[in-house]
Amino acid sequence: MVMVAGFVLALGASSQWQILLPNSPVPMTMQTVVVLLCGFWLRPRLAVAAVCGYLALGFATAGGFSKMPFFAAYRSGISTMTLGYLVGFLPAACLVSLLIRSFRRVTFARIVVVGAFGTAVILASGLVWMALTITTIDRAIAIGLVPFAVPAMFKLMLVSVLVYAGRWTTDT
Repeated sequence: MVMVAGFVLALGASSQWQILLPNSPVPMTMQTVVVLLCGFWLRPRLAVAAVCGYLALGFATAGGFSKMPFFAAYRSGISTMTLGYLVGFLPAACLVSLLIRSFRRVTFARIVVVGAFGTAVILASGLVWMALTITTIDRAIAIGLVPFAVPAMFKLMLVSVLVYAGRWTTDT
């Protein structure tokens, strides 16, 4: 439970490190790094519990994430285009946890591939929400995927190096 609480706090803290990207209403944060690490480090149920805990804390506030500065400093939440990404954290953490545990031997390449699947789930979830709120998939891709493609690759490499070097994939 301590690790779950730690990841809840880490998700909240990582949302504070933001870069506002040109031509995108969605800030880039380090939350995807924490979500992937959560999936690599925790068993599926615990990874889901950590992300659910983070989401529950945000949704429990009046008006969702936008009323609690701990969650992306008023820039994300239920009434914004970031909701899809936030919801995508849940299946991403679970998928990463399930996939990495399906291997008898964890290699760097497998870590990268599993992390890429997790990242894709988050981005796809964000794009679906944006397409529903903006009504055009082309516009959603232009503001919700293109600005994040290169940073997502860098974050994936960071996570992969951390997981492989630290052997953070455990049976916790």
